Amino acid sequence: MVSPNVMVVSHTLDVQQAFASLLAKSDIVPIIASTGSEAKAILKHHSISLIFCSDDLPGSDVEDLIRQKSPEPNRVPTVVVSRLDQWDCFIRFLHMGALDYVLFPLSDVEIERVVKNALSLIELRKVRQAAAAN
Repeated sequence: MVSPNVMVVSHTLDVQQAFASLLAKSDIVPIIASTGSEAKAILKHHSISLIFCSDDLPGSDVEDLIRQKSPEPNRVPTVVVSRLDQWDCFIRFLHMGALDYVLFPLSDVEIERVVKNALSLIELRKVRQAAAAN
């Protein structure tokens, strides 16, 4: 099986390094972006399966990544990563369309769960697209 392309969007080095270390255990080498603009440029040129995005990016970068302008079947599932354990933030990001909201620092189990859920969602979309094409 081909390893999925996972993008980590964070302007803090500790988040980038933590994800790189945890994802490496699943043989996934993440694509790192420090800003929302950089992430959007990467999305234009690479097929990304999953985005982990820090909630503390400046401006509307987090919202823009969650609410990608691409059509629904092509939207990349986005998981918001936060240091804040706040219910209202969790609900707000899920209402925007985030796949999940997880707390940093993450455990191996949490990363594995999120990646598996996202890949399952992608496979489900492929099945639905194939069924709609027939």
